[in-house]
Amino acid sequence: MSKYYKNILASKDKIIQEQSLKLAANAAKIKLEIEKNTQKDQQLFAQSRLAQMGEMISMIAHQWRQPLSAISTTATDLEMRIDLESYDLETKRGREECHSYFLDKLNSIGVYVSNLTGTIDDFRNFYKPNKTSVSVNFATVVEKAVNVIRGTLENNNIQLEYNYITNENREMYDSEMMQVILNILQNSVDNFKEKQIRYPKIMLTTNEEYLMICDNGGGIKDSVIGKIFDPYFSTKSDKNGTGLGLYMSSVIVREHHQGKLSVKNSKDGVCFMIDLSKESD
Repeated sequence: MSKYYKNILASKDKIIQEQSLKLAANAAKIKLEIEKNTQKDQQLFAQSRLAQMGEMISMIAHQWRQPLSAISTTATDLEMRIDLESYDLETKRGREECHSYFLDKLNSIGVYVSNLTGTIDDFRNFYKPNKTSVSVNFATVVEKAVNVIRGTLENNNIQLEYNYITNENREMYDSEMMQVILNILQNSVDNFKEKQIRYPKIMLTTNEEYLMICDNGGGIKDSVIGKIFDPYFSTKSDKNGTGLGLYMSSVIVREHHQGKLSVKNSKDGVCFMIDLSKESD
């Protein structure tokens, strides 16, 4: 082979080596950016959950106030009946009435305690990150989320309507999906209070692939609706919003469930759609 062709081949080898080095460098940069973005999302996810803790504690307080008050009232009633000797224990009828009344009230206390225990379990599961997905349906996750925020909803006279089209299970990270649902519900609550909606209502529609949450809170301004999933963007006028709730909800649905979280205004409010169908990929 002549020197001329050897030089050409050497030149081509050099170009190939340089291109390979550039590709390797670019691949390293891309990998680094992916790692940075992953770390950023993880940090924002942690911030979002910490920011929600104050709200969650408030929800739990509202949730517990009614059953604790009922337990206290029932215990006081039983104590008064003993002090006032309301039943003639010398007679069979008196003993039967006393037994029946006390048993009924004690059963009621048991129901109240069961509700408190359920709230603790839901609260604990909410802050216990899923390591593996579970087979569960949207209706079950909705009920767990609503159980956590029920006190807040009742105290603000918010009506809930359910439309469970099907209860088929699918794989999902249920505690993370609870966070998404709670974010959306809490946003509706805040919006109702801010706009002083007279008859607030939230409608929840589910099937095995999607969950739609709609309210009658007047909707979101067209100028900002395209930004609500951006990090640190908040529409709350009291400036207490972190702007992370809906952003992290979008990340959870997209990255952890390969789905899509979308929003659109309806006739009298706003609708959020959690879509886990294959078409949403």
